Amino acid sequence: MGDLESLQYTPKDKSLRPNQGFIGLILVLVILIAGLLFIKSSYFTIGEVVVEGNNYVTVDDVYHIADIPEKLNIFNLNTSDIRNRLLNDLRIAEVEISRRFPGTIVIHIKERKPIVYVTSSYGFLELDSQGIVLAAFKNLKNMNVPMITGIRLDNEYVSDKIENPTIQSVVHYLSLLDEPVLNQISEVNVISPEQVSAYTVASVQIRLGSSERLSDKVKLTNTILHEISDKKMNVEYIDLTYASPFIKLKP
Repeated sequence: MGDLESLQYTPKDKSLRPNQGFIGLILVLVILIAGLLFIKSSYFTIGEVVVEGNNYVTVDDVYHIADIPEKLNIFNLNTSDIRNRLLNDLRIAEVEISRRFPGTIVIHIKERKPIVYVTSSYGFLELDSQGIVLAAFKNLKNMNVPMITGIRLDNEYVSDKIENPTIQSVVHYLSLLDEPVLNQISEVNVISPEQVSAYTVASVQIRLGSSERLSDKVKLTNTILHEISDKKMNVEYIDLTYASPFIKLKP
C-alpha cells in the first residue's frame, strides 16, 4: 500500500498556469489591428479608381474635383465625400460610386451636355437640356451645338436657369431629337414665339411655328431628316406648322 500511495498522481494547481488561449487571442487581435493600420497608411499605393461615362470632363478633372490623391489608397477614400464633391461641379449631373473586387473603385458620372448657344449682353451662353447655363464665352471659336438667334439674354450667368419660355421650348425640342439629327441642326431662329424655324447644316429650313404639338414636331423632324439623308433629297424647306407636314423640294 505504501508503494501505491507514492505513485499516486497529484494534479497541479491550474490557477497558477497562464491562460495560453487568451494570450493567443490577444496576439491575433494585435496582429490584425497592426495589419489594418498598415494597409490604411499612406506608405504605399493600393487599388485604383476608374472613371466611366465622361465625355467632356477629363479623368484628371474628376481626380482633382474629388480630391483623390496621386498616391492612392482606396481604403482611405470616403465614397460619400467623393460623390458630394463631384456633384458640386456644374458639369456633372449624377454620380454613382461602386467597389469592384478586389481593389477598384468605379466612379460613373452622368454629365450635363451642352445642347445650344444663345447670345447675351456680354457674349454667348452655353445651355444644357434643362436650360441651365454651363459656360459663358466672349467669343466662340468652335460651334459644336446649334445657336439660337433672334433672342438676346441680359445678365444671366453660369449656373443660372433660363426661364424664357421660348428658349425653354427650343431647348426641349433639341433635347428630344435623335443625336444624328441634332448634329444636323446648326441654328434655331426665333422671329416671335409663333414663328420659330430651325436650319440644318445643309441650309434646309424647318418651320416649327409655335411650341404647340412639340412632341409631334420632334418625331416628324427625326423621321424626315433621316429620310432626306438616306435618299439624298434636295430639300428647300420642311413645314411642320400644320398637322400634315409639307416638304418643298428645290427645283
